[in-house]
Amino acid sequence: MKSIRIKNQNSTILIGESYKNISNYLPEKKCFLICDENIYRNYTQFVEQFDYIVMGCGESIKTWSSVEMIIEKLLDFGADRNSFLLGMGGGLVSDVTGFVASIFMRGLDFGFISTSLLSQVDASVGGKNGVNFGKLKNMIGVFNPPQFVICDPILLKTLPKREIRSGFGEIIKHAFIKDENLFLFLKKNKENLLNLNANLMEDLIYRAVSIKTNVVENDPLEKGERKKLNFGHTIGHAIENNSDLTHGEAVSVGMVLASKLSESETNLSHSDSKEIKNLLEDFELPVATNVSSDIINEYLVKDKKKNRSSIDFILLNKIGEASIQPMAIDTLKSKIISLIENQKTNC
Repeated sequence: MKSIRIKNQNSTILIGESYKNISNYLPEKKCFLICDENIYRNYTQFVEQFDYIVMGCGESIKTWSSVEMIIEKLLDFGADRNSFLLGMGGGLVSDVTGFVASIFMRGLDFGFISTSLLSQVDASVGGKNGVNFGKLKNMIGVFNPPQFVICDPILLKTLPKREIRSGFGEIIKHAFIKDENLFLFLKKNKENLLNLNANLMEDLIYRAVSIKTNVVENDPLEKGERKKLNFGHTIGHAIENNSDLTHGEAVSVGMVLASKLSESETNLSHSDSKEIKNLLEDFELPVATNVSSDIINEYLVKDKKKNRSSIDFILLNKIGEASIQPMAIDTLKSKIISLIENQKTNC
């Protein structure tokens, strides 16, 4: 097992620890477990050790209504300000659990057992919690870190292959923005990683989490450097909200389009741009979208990163080095139209 401490958040990420050892990390408080239907079905005996609340599955239930349902059940259970919430699931469960813990009775302590690759390397790390507002992702939320996150690779064995690929999308993003050596590691070990080789996966998760925690320590509230973690997300969120792609799949397409834009804006080499696309394809991720530029542009004006008439867009200088570039929204809209048109031409 490896652990990473996020010092300025008083949060510990435990990589390779068994979820069955949860009692070693729970405080001496009444604990309530929140999970989704899939987790309950696969880990019923474990879940039923606790007073538990089961959510539905899918992005459509990441809503204020789900928050109200959980709060009502907590009140029925007799939860109070000295209670502890334990979220067991993927990014959706961690987002909602952390949000409920942050607002219920003005704040409870909480922790996560992260069961998806996407959650282990991204969603459960860094203290972002929230719910969607209509089709707008994470529009209602807070910064509040969990006390701990358990990342047990054995839990990944129950995931559909598509969910595994979605998690690789975020890991690959970390390589593109911060670590060329991680990019080379992914390129060299793609077959064993896709087959979830235990030793390689633990190393990979540790490396990806290390990148994110280093960024979060330096910029916990996303005022500067942390914005680079949004590479591929500005366009990716618009695609995700208007297609059947998962988060990691939509971000994959967003990264390809952002890389093409980087060729003209930050002089990213064409060979690096091609390498980016090739690696994503090697990990069986999509690199193009049928979502129109009109729909993507409609969502730009609602993006959380918007600042009046501009938006902080994340570009690449080279593989392993990202930059933050404020772009006028009207300018970005016209460039997205060109990107989507060029994509259609090249398909």
